[in-house]
Amino acid sequence: MFKTLRRFILLKNYIVYITARAKEGRYIGIKAPFGYVKSGEGKARMLVIEESQAKTIKFMYDSYLHDIPLYIIKEQAFKLGFKARGNTAVERILTNPVYVGMLQVQGYKEYPGGIFPAIHEAIIDKTTWQLVQNKMKKPEKIRTILDENLPLRGILKCHCGNLLTGALSRGKSGKYFNYYKCKTSKHNNISALIAHNQLAEIFELMSLPQNIISDIKKSSVTKMEENLKSNKLVINQKKILLDETQEKMFSVEEKWIKNEISKDTYDRWYTTYNTEVTSCKDSIILLSQVDKHAFTILQKNLDLLVDLKSIYNRATITQKREFVKLVFDSNLYYQDGIYRTPTMIDLLSRNHLLMKEKGLLLYNKKRDDFSIIPSSGVAGTTIEHLIPILTFFDSLKLYCNHLILSDLIFFNSMIIF
Repeated sequence: MFKTLRRFILLKNYIVYITARAKEGRYIGIKAPFGYVKSGEGKARMLVIEESQAKTIKFMYDSYLHDIPLYIIKEQAFKLGFKARGNTAVERILTNPVYVGMLQVQGYKEYPGGIFPAIHEAIIDKTTWQLVQNKMKKPEKIRTILDENLPLRGILKCHCGNLLTGALSRGKSGKYFNYYKCKTSKHNNISALIAHNQLAEIFELMSLPQNIISDIKKSSVTKMEENLKSNKLVINQKKILLDETQEKMFSVEEKWIKNEISKDTYDRWYTTYNTEVTSCKDSIILLSQVDKHAFTILQKNLDLLVDLKSIYNRATITQKREFVKLVFDSNLYYQDGIYRTPTMIDLLSRNHLLMKEKGLLLYNKKRDDFSIIPSSGVAGTTIEHLIPILTFFDSLKLYCNHLILSDLIFFNSMIIF
């Protein structure tokens, strides 16, 4: 009885202690979480970002938001230095509030616990954190009925995070009109006509003028030539290393035949050299096979970006839905009469301030902080980000007629001049 009472008192005191520490913003764990190190002494001790590990944390969050499977995220994170074991190692990282600059204390009986602001610097911004938490909640299975008059039903989200439904609603005149609605009372109830007109104008402002498209084409050709040149240099280096390693391997074989080395020594060195030979051969084959698919897609479909409004209007309902998801990375919201998004194909956001001014779209860009230098087009814009949507254009089956494409380019050139 006494031991049980003593254990309860100790537990109670511990909960009060860690809650007090958390309210002060001080980290309550014994070991610093991955991405941080402990620095300082006593009350001045706090978590400090460990930059190389922080990049891995950001990689996990960004990959999860881009629908990369968790097992692949774990494999790649392991290569980047994340050594935590367990089937839910990545999930624990993605749900740990310490990375957004918060501390969580678990509740116990009459002690409610809670989440408290921390004094350490956050690795993940609040927008990214909230998007990940919303995505990790198991969503309700919603059966979406496709309707040509409501293409955004089940794709467009309310500001509360719920997917908007859609239905006919009777107006004061007695006529019926389509509306997008949130299942939460007093939230969004949007005229489909207004929402569609706004989206059409957004796509119009996203469209790229021909001069930018020409610059991107030139940039992509230059980048491909640079890659070919770089690959050629690496191939030559690998061939030299291959010849040197094969010579060493032949030398080891010769020494073993002459009984100058033992079998164990021969096996050890032969395995080492043979592994290096295989690696060099694989690298030479890989670098010699230039993947021209992405380049071909880019050159073939880039001109379609001159009139995204027409592409959207001509698409089928399923294609429209896929198009919206691709452009906004499935993060398109609606609040107070305006679209909102934290994610968007970067190159298509060049007019985002004009969209905001016109009351069409608020683009609260989610900043990434990777030390990766992308292959870029105009003004450092990542060309690779265009590949998914340009690949999608291949599936539209709407632009097989060359005259349509010519009309789009001609229309855009008339606007420019």
